[in-house]
Amino acid sequence: MASSRIGFVCLLLLGSMFGQTAAPAPQLKARPAESGLSATSNLPPEAPVITVQGLCEKPAGSSATPADCKTVITRAEFEKLVTAIQPNMPKNQFKPFAGRYVMALIVAEKAHEQGLDQSPQFQELMAISRLQNLARLESEQLQRQAAQVSDSEIEDFYHQHRPDFRAISYDRIYVPKQKQLTGNVGDPEVEKKRQASEAEMKDEADKLRARAAAGEDFGKLQQDAYDFAGVKAKAPNTHVNGVSKVATPTEAAVSDLKKGEVSPVVSSGQGFTIYKVDDIQDRQLADIRGDIAARIREEKMKAVSEQLQKSQSDNTTFDDSYFAVHAPPTLRNPGEVPSAPSPSSAPAPR
Repeated sequence: MASSRIGFVCLLLLGSMFGQTAAPAPQLKARPAESGLSATSNLPPEAPVITVQGLCEKPAGSSATPADCKTVITRAEFEKLVTAIQPNMPKNQFKPFAGRYVMALIVAEKAHEQGLDQSPQFQELMAISRLQNLARLESEQLQRQAAQVSDSEIEDFYHQHRPDFRAISYDRIYVPKQKQLTGNVGDPEVEKKRQASEAEMKDEADKLRARAAAGEDFGKLQQDAYDFAGVKAKAPNTHVNGVSKVATPTEAAVSDLKKGEVSPVVSSGQGFTIYKVDDIQDRQLADIRGDIAARIREEKMKAVSEQLQKSQSDNTTFDDSYFAVHAPPTLRNPGEVPSAPSPSSAPAPR
């Protein structure tokens, strides 16, 4: 296989022609015979798997074709290419990829015959391709390094962040901020009553919170909240069982509540919410080892990303006069101040 065509082929494969194989394969369990490079084959590494008659490297400006001109690609060469481009490529994509690869070889050879590989544009494209590939390889290397999490790291992280991995069970009451009123949509009187009902619903939420603190059943309290608001639906289950700290509602700091403690009434979105922690259990290291390893990997990658961003920020200066984006054109005269909108056209407060 002619090595001087590699640059053309890489650019073509990594461009639009290779774009068809860049999408990740569906996460399906493949049969052993369809598992890509891991599939067994009786062909030796040096066996030809692709032969292209009439394709061979010619001097620039020449159209002469030797009688025995052909390009032969062995199994080892093809699998090396697949490994470089998409290591997890399914076996059923080998043939379509090989077809695109041959087309890239043909187009690249025509470009070489015209001397395009000596053009300044090609040299610039090769420099960009080198930069992109080096950055990709380094990114993959950093991910591999971050993925190396030792048992001691996992144990230390567990003891340092033990509260984060507790299983918290809690109950939740949702109280709508406005009553469901009958009447035509958009009727000013109905809308006025609906807006006025928010204070009434807040007062009801405070009463429900006091009843919750006194030990009443949250399921009954949720149904009472719906009935008071005029919601014609059965109240949903109020209990959430055994979730980690990161999965608890942050607006009420549920993870900071003690067992049996009830939160204040929390106003958010379209309603008021009340929480009560039912149980807190420590989770054993053996049960969450995988979760901790994932957290460590994530924090390692975050630290690397922040370090790279800081290096770029601290050591790079941009010429703002060059990169500045000019304001869009306007019909106002230079120095003219836009007039304030009239009360009727001002946007409604949110």
